[in-house]
Amino acid sequence: MAAVKQATSAAAVFLLLLAVLMVAPPAAVLAADDDGTTHLSFFMHDIVSGSNPTAVQVIKGPGGSTTAAPALGMSFGDTMVMDDALTETSSPTSVALGRMQGFYMLSSQSGPVLMVCANLLLTSGDHNGSTVAVLGRDDTAADVRELAVVGGTGKFRMARGYVLWKTSSMKGADATVQLDVYLTTGNATTIDAAAPVSPADGSGSSGSGSSGSGSKASGAGATRTGGGWVSARAVAVVVAVVGSSWVW
Repeated sequence: MAAVKQATSAAAVFLLLLAVLMVAPPAAVLAADDDGTTHLSFFMHDIVSGSNPTAVQVIKGPGGSTTAAPALGMSFGDTMVMDDALTETSSPTSVALGRMQGFYMLSSQSGPVLMVCANLLLTSGDHNGSTVAVLGRDDTAADVRELAVVGGTGKFRMARGYVLWKTSSMKGADATVQLDVYLTTGNATTIDAAAPVSPADGSGSSGSGSSGSGSKASGAGATRTGGGWVSARAVAVVVAVVGSSWVW
């Protein structure tokens, strides 16, 4: 009779613990020392003057002198295509790190505001051949502007983040701009426990964890282990409780 009571008591404790474990969601798990953010820093040289410019006008906007941005030498609607050098320091002869290739246009009728769409092509070091896609509003009258990182390729595939954009110097319409890029990728080590999980296979609805990038099981993709983590803890408790019931 005593053995039956012990087994019944063990079963009751097990059911109570199992209910608690299945209701409580797993906590978000963060990397111990690194949140997965990459910081890139370089200087862009936008040269529109001289015999070898890196930015050329391809569209002349309808805006007249009253809607122009005199400091930029542009009018509303003017569009430039660029292939600007990226270097280590503000000196154009410093170490070359890549190119900024894309276009910008004067998109404001009342001030020196550009819409920028470009790829940062990296050509040195571990990131050689990778790109970072940048899109955003560049209010050149502001000291620091923030543009969005909307994607990337190579080591920055599926990148997301932002660029802090600051004019270092200007000579006429030629500009040197300091860029500080902060981004994360699908390889980030942050696990978002609040992300939706498919009941079929436990993978996140975004599918980022199963992309062809070959990334390790981390970031949003690692969220799929959340439900399994709860189940694993429940199994462990089952073993502990049931096993101990035989010696009570």
